[in-house]
Amino acid sequence: MIADPTATLALVPPAVFRLVALAIFGMGAFLIALHSLIVASSAQRAGLAPATRVRAPIAVAGALALWFALAITLADAAHFPLGAGAPRVLITLAALIAPILAGIAVLFSSRTLRAINAATPSHWLVWPQVYRVLGGMFLYPFLYYGVLPGGFAWPAGVGDMLIGLFAPLVALGVARGTPRARTWAIVWNVLGLVDLIVAPASALATGAAVATIYPIALVPLFVGPPLAVLLHVFSLRNLLVNQQVTRAAHREALAA
Repeated sequence: MIADPTATLALVPPAVFRLVALAIFGMGAFLIALHSLIVASSAQRAGLAPATRVRAPIAVAGALALWFALAITLADAAHFPLGAGAPRVLITLAALIAPILAGIAVLFSSRTLRAINAATPSHWLVWPQVYRVLGGMFLYPFLYYGVLPGGFAWPAGVGDMLIGLFAPLVALGVARGTPRARTWAIVWNVLGLVDLIVAPASALATGAAVATIYPIALVPLFVGPPLAVLLHVFSLRNLLVNQQVTRAAHREALAA
């Protein structure tokens, strides 16, 4: 039987809970700034028109900020009540899935975003996932104090931490052009996506109240699976496109 998260949450020391809340909000703001900066720098590298180089990072920053604000609204049921039961679950699922689908659709339909993605140094889309080590918070304090069940906390926490710990190693290998580094980066991205499927699946299977505890709910609504899935997809597309370009250049060099 799963403990009442409202009751067990009171067992978490206030200082620890505030630290976790600060980390979640801070990471959300940091990721918005980081992704906007990556887009701005990559737009320069892509040789886009000056107006486009200005609009692109502003559009990304605005979209991510709006998404973050929506996540805060949905997560904070105490101040922004949007109903309960099935309606709230459906709204939460829509808020989780819709931005992912929208981001993927824009990536493959927008010539500008495809150019920016291709011009981005591949390791820039790998190392930011180091923030996933924060998944350890599912183990401590939330599993430790019985707020979340072990059936969710262990696979979600350990999986996220492993992906986060290997992110800088994979990024370094790609940046240095280490043999098979791109292959390992693709494998790492696929494993990262698998982890992001396992985590919500285990939450549903165990009844973990991740999406109903504020501000932990910001993890499934923004900083966790949604944003990380998009980053993995953008990274995979970048690696595959650049790999094709490298092979084409190699064939031309051999032909010459």
